[in-house]
Amino acid sequence: MTISVAGRPLQSIDGLSEPARLVLGLIDGGRQWFAWAIGNPRARYGFDDEAALVAGVQSGLHASPLLLLPKIALIVGPARLMSFDPGDLRAVAEAESGEAGAPNAAKVARILAAEGLVTQSDLAGGPAFLAEIGVADAPVFQCPSFDDRLAIRDIASESTAGDPKTRALQREAAAFALAQGRTPQEFADYYQAYLAAAAGAARATPAARTALVRSAVETLLPLLFGALDCPRVDGLPAAPWQVGPVVDEWLMTGRIIGFARLSLAVQQVIANGGFAQQTGEDARRIVNAYLGAAQALLRSAPLGEGLPGQDGMSRSFRVERDGEQAILHLGADGTIALASYRPKTP
Repeated sequence: MTISVAGRPLQSIDGLSEPARLVLGLIDGGRQWFAWAIGNPRARYGFDDEAALVAGVQSGLHASPLLLLPKIALIVGPARLMSFDPGDLRAVAEAESGEAGAPNAAKVARILAAEGLVTQSDLAGGPAFLAEIGVADAPVFQCPSFDDRLAIRDIASESTAGDPKTRALQREAAAFALAQGRTPQEFADYYQAYLAAAAGAARATPAARTALVRSAVETLLPLLFGALDCPRVDGLPAAPWQVGPVVDEWLMTGRIIGFARLSLAVQQVIANGGFAQQTGEDARRIVNAYLGAAQALLRSAPLGEGLPGQDGMSRSFRVERDGEQAILHLGADGTIALASYRPKTP
């Protein structure tokens, strides 16, 4: 046959599960393509599973891995929808259809919130926050990706307006992050790094705080070049069970699992590594101890199923033991990297 899933040929769309049929119906042209492929004797398509099928159809038809559901203002990976409870997926599909009797907006919002997905209105908080701290028009934000928008939304949700001193500190952090970051995600990293490093210098002048944070970043950057080494998973979307063996094999060779970008490594050492303006060998020991403790945790604790990302390709794994916590992130490109590591609080 022309379409097969896990080696099983399909005679018709009824050979798919209900979730796969629902998601295929949400993809513009999805069901029509399936009917064409089934009826075309020269077409040959094989997929590892149904999640790979819907992801492949979306990317093949629209040259984008993200599916737009305009009526509920959601952008999401088709494979992510496949992980929904069937009843919830049915409700989302009915709401997107716009037909009479479809679930109301409040019910859909509850479903999406429970799944950890963000809509257009959720993402709008990011640009609004950037405007409040005076950096919305900065060149770095001129062409944000979906991941960029999520990163800005995250720092916006963590930042409360507070008193004028709090807002002034946020503007300081934003000015510093603009000078350092070359992408919106780097901006978010340096913004958070500034707030963490400046926490102990509340009585200093803005110029003194900026100099202190700049010194910290300049000290740490060259010490963390080796913390960018990361394993990869071939074939996407990757199954959760594929990640653990890759991590174990990587660590057994004596290599470390580092961070996806240098700015994030710096931010994590400042926020969670016990860094307090050390320099020279003292700073190197701080960095090595932090990275070593993170690897020890990854070697000793199971990854579990993880939480799928909104794009349907990425996944986050929370690893915990005796008060330590690490988050390992499987990126949409197959890279497995540390997203954060928080050692046990003394």
